[in-house]
Amino acid sequence: MRPQKLLVFLVLLTLCLSVIQLASVTPAIAQSFPVTITDDAGRTITIQSEPQRIVSLAPSLTETLFALGLGDKVVGVTEYCDYPPEVKTLVEQGKITIIGGYTTPNVEIIIGLNPDLVLGHKLMGEDNLKALEDAGITVLVFEPEDIDGIYSQIERIGKATGEEEAAANLIDAMKARIDAVKQKVSVVSEKVRVAQMCWLEPIWVSGGKTFINAAIEAAGGINVFSDTITGWATVSPETVIEADPDVIIYTSMGLTVSPDEVKEKIRELFGPTKAVQNDRVYLLIGDAASMLERSGPGIVDGIETLAKIFYPSLYGGRAPTVITERVVSLIRPGAGYTQEQVKAIQEAKRILTQEGDVEEAYTKLVEAGVISIQIKSIAESNPVYQKLIELYGENLERYPTLEGRIQLLYAMGLFEIKV
Repeated sequence: MRPQKLLVFLVLLTLCLSVIQLASVTPAIAQSFPVTITDDAGRTITIQSEPQRIVSLAPSLTETLFALGLGDKVVGVTEYCDYPPEVKTLVEQGKITIIGGYTTPNVEIIIGLNPDLVLGHKLMGEDNLKALEDAGITVLVFEPEDIDGIYSQIERIGKATGEEEAAANLIDAMKARIDAVKQKVSVVSEKVRVAQMCWLEPIWVSGGKTFINAAIEAAGGINVFSDTITGWATVSPETVIEADPDVIIYTSMGLTVSPDEVKEKIRELFGPTKAVQNDRVYLLIGDAASMLERSGPGIVDGIETLAKIFYPSLYGGRAPTVITERVVSLIRPGAGYTQEQVKAIQEAKRILTQEGDVEEAYTKLVEAGVISIQIKSIAESNPVYQKLIELYGENLERYPTLEGRIQLLYAMGLFEIKV
C-alpha cells in the first residue's frame, strides 16, 4: 500500500473509532417538557415538568405506571390497586398511601400527598376533579373503550411522565403478542360464540364498544351481545338463553361465594345453552379477572387466556374451568399417560362433577397409577397444612389440575383413602 493511501486509511480509521466511542458514551436524549396532552374527557392539559409524585385513581392506571418503570414515583393508589404484587408491598412499607376507593377517592388525602400528577377516570366524580384542579394539581382523565384506546392511554401516560420510549416499547410488545394470538386463531373456520358476564343478580354482560368485547374478538371469538348492546347492560336469563353462547366467561375480582356456587347458579339460569350443556363455563377470579376487567397492559394476558379457552386444540390442552392467575396452566390429560390412565382421569372427572365423590375419584386415579398413595397426609398442626389452606382453601379451586387437586386433598388429610 502506498504511503499516501496508508495515511488516508489511518485517518479514516481514527475518525470511525472516534465516532463509535462518542456514540457509546453519548446519553439518550431526555424527553423535553412542557408537553400538551388531550385526555379522554376532551380536556387539553399542559404538563410543565417531568412529574416526580404521581397518584393513580384506578388499578389499570397503577399497573400501567409500574409497567413503564414508574413505580418509584407512585405515592398514592386506591384500595383496589393490587397489581403488580409489588404495589401491596410498597403500601405495607408505607411508601405508597391508599387514597380511597375507585369512585370514592379522598381528595384531602390526595392533596396532602402533594402530587404533581394525578391519573384519573370518568367515574372519579366531577366534584373531585374540580377540587383537585382548584388545588393546582394536574389531572389526566382516561377511559379507553377498546384495545386501541388502551394503547393510546399508555402512549399519553408515557408522554406525560417522560417515558415515551418505554411506552412505545410496551405497546410494541403488546401488539406483537396480540398479533401472535390472531395469527394462531386465524385458521379456525367457525368462531366460538361467547357471553361474558361479571354479575348474576342482576345479570350484567359486556356488549360492543368495550375493551372486553375487543379482547373476545382478538382471541377469535364473537361476543353474542356485541351487536345488540353498547357498553355494559343488564339482561334477563331468557336473553342469554336465546343468544345461546358456546362459551360463558364469568369474571369476578372479589368473589364472595365459592366457585361451585357460581357454577351451579349459572347452570340454573342458563341450562339450555350450549355453554352449560357442553361444560364450557369458565370462571376467571381475582388476578385472572383483572386481565379482562382492567383496561391496562394485562389485557394481553386476558386475550391469550381467552384464546386458550376458546380453542384448546390449537394450544394442545384445555384451560381449567376455574382460573385465578394470569398465567394459565393447561390441562393436558394425554401427556405422559397411557390410554387406561386417560380413561381413569375422565372417569374421575365424571365422578367429581356428577356425584361429588372425591374419595371414589381419588381411588380411580390411584388404581390407574395416575397419582401415588405413598404421599403422607399432613397434620393440621403442621404449618405447611395451614399454608396450603391459606393458599388454596378447602375446596382447592385454585389448584390447576384434576389429579393434582385430588392428590393435595389427600395430602392435607381432608379425607382418608382405602385402596
